[in-house]
Amino acid sequence: MSQSALAGFWHPIATVDDITDQPKRFTLLDDYVVAFRDEGGVAAFRDLCVHRGAALSLGWVRNGTLVCPYHGWQYDRSGACVRIPSRPADAPIPSTARAKAYRVQEKYGLVWVAMDEPRAEFPAFPDDVDTPSWKYFLSYREVWKTSAARAVENFMDFSHFPYVHEGLLGTEETAEIAPYTVEKRDNGLHYWLEQEEPSDLYGAGGTQKVRYEYTLVVPFTIHLKKIEIGTGRETVITQFTLPMTESTTELFVVIARNHSHDEPDSKFGDFTTTIMEQDRTIVESQRPEKLPESLREELHIKVPDAASLLYRQRLASLAKVEAFGPYGA
Repeated sequence: MSQSALAGFWHPIATVDDITDQPKRFTLLDDYVVAFRDEGGVAAFRDLCVHRGAALSLGWVRNGTLVCPYHGWQYDRSGACVRIPSRPADAPIPSTARAKAYRVQEKYGLVWVAMDEPRAEFPAFPDDVDTPSWKYFLSYREVWKTSAARAVENFMDFSHFPYVHEGLLGTEETAEIAPYTVEKRDNGLHYWLEQEEPSDLYGAGGTQKVRYEYTLVVPFTIHLKKIEIGTGRETVITQFTLPMTESTTELFVVIARNHSHDEPDSKFGDFTTTIMEQDRTIVESQRPEKLPESLREELHIKVPDAASLLYRQRLASLAKVEAFGPYGA
């Protein structure tokens, strides 16, 4: 899927704490974004002055405007140039003197940017999770040397548990995957399975029967709701995925739970970090870094790979819409 096809989706570029009253550069879709905060909230532009192409992120914010470090052009939060110091103050400013402004939202402790008109809704938490009875926190944040699609496909796959996460999420004795149903939704996929999960979270040598419910929101958000059968405890692990370049991806993993609010977040976050770092070693070894454009380029197994096959098909269909327009060729 091309980078241009992804510009119409919401992507997380940073945590809310990363954005201050001074401009800072972030990487999104093989380009640079400059973001800063003022009384109106977060503003984000393409990190490029229209005058001579200087990086606006090297400039500064003055009286609510972003000042280019090269010739001092000043841009308001809409992207309009409101002052060119080398001209008289009352001289007209060309209407084309604009920085490209992006749409911005702050949600779940992250700052989100859509570079083009959004072609899909914001990739929110499931409705029942986004309530006061749930507590969430940023558990894991790292840059992986892989594509966003590879990182998402790894998260949505569970047949690797007995090998990559042996003794934590699975065992080799339970490696066989039973057939499961993948529900196609307008914005993604939904599927579930049940298994005995071995984990120190349940005490030394303990296990717990759990139901894993996966909800994929295309292109790069994946929720895993873990329901402990018989206890009423539910935990949602969400991977919000930033496609920095075609082979570099930043992962923001947020954990939400309806239980154990008095226990430290680290009890759950440390476990997740262990899992993610085990995944990272494998995913960064995959070649090519991008998902192959043709399904024939890799071997697929019908049952365990059912969800990932539909994910690849969905990404391909999004790319086709981009190529031929919303009504096809």
